[in-house]
Amino acid sequence: MVLTDVRRDPTRLSVLVPDWEDVPFVADDLTRPEFLPAVIEREGIDRIIHLAAWQIPLCRQDPIGGAMVNVIGTLRVFEWARQFQGQIRRIVYASSAAVFGPPEMYPQKPVPEEVVLKPATHYGAFKVCNELCANAYWQEWGIASAGLRPHTVYGFGRDVGVTADITTALKALVLRQPFRIRFGGLIDLQYAADVADAFVRCALADLDGARVYNLRGTPMTVADCVGVMAKLVPEASQLITFEPTPLPILAEFDDTALQRDIGPLTPTSVEEGFAETLEIFRRLHVEGKLAL
Repeated sequence: MVLTDVRRDPTRLSVLVPDWEDVPFVADDLTRPEFLPAVIEREGIDRIIHLAAWQIPLCRQDPIGGAMVNVIGTLRVFEWARQFQGQIRRIVYASSAAVFGPPEMYPQKPVPEEVVLKPATHYGAFKVCNELCANAYWQEWGIASAGLRPHTVYGFGRDVGVTADITTALKALVLRQPFRIRFGGLIDLQYAADVADAFVRCALADLDGARVYNLRGTPMTVADCVGVMAKLVPEASQLITFEPTPLPILAEFDDTALQRDIGPLTPTSVEEGFAETLEIFRRLHVEGKLAL
């Protein structure tokens, strides 16, 4: 196993992985053509989990830069897999629930994978492009892949992007600071550890094709989400508020295909996931390592 990123940042790894300094790591840029082939050859890599991306705010601010990372970067990963086709067995990449249009487009819920996709953001459009390109790589080159479509992932380490506000709210509670979540309405809460498990299972599965899977956690309104926080930290009812406007993204998914192929997958309860995340933040706060 080898981890890669643009820089070696211990902020998350040192908390989640006890012996993180012993994990092989390569610092480099996904958009640099020479980056990954040397790692694949040197380390004998046979599966790739591709998570690198700009989130919605950055893609909105700079669509061309977002496309270079989210689309061209993903194409590079598939091209590298084609270069090492006898060695790379599978790519698992992060798509997103942002590929869907607004909820009113889908009268029948929960919604399966094979429906009309009409994203409202550049980020979502880039993810649709990646799903279609993955299918082309399977049809033309036989490169197997799986794309997973997370929604509102929360937990320690999920600290970038609009939907990271749920995690930031939990951090604010530990710091006893007010925080306003930038959206309301219905979301699908997915604990980071559960999402990581799904990615690893897909990487280790012996499945062909260019598969795309919905991820399903716990659908819940943001108001109810704050209510769960208040059960764990009573001050949440005063400290945590939210905008009433929902995200322009569907939040009710049919995950039958994923459960069939790599399941069973049982989501961590929201209360348990929140409690575990709060405990990590409390420990960091005691150590003087927590800031909003």
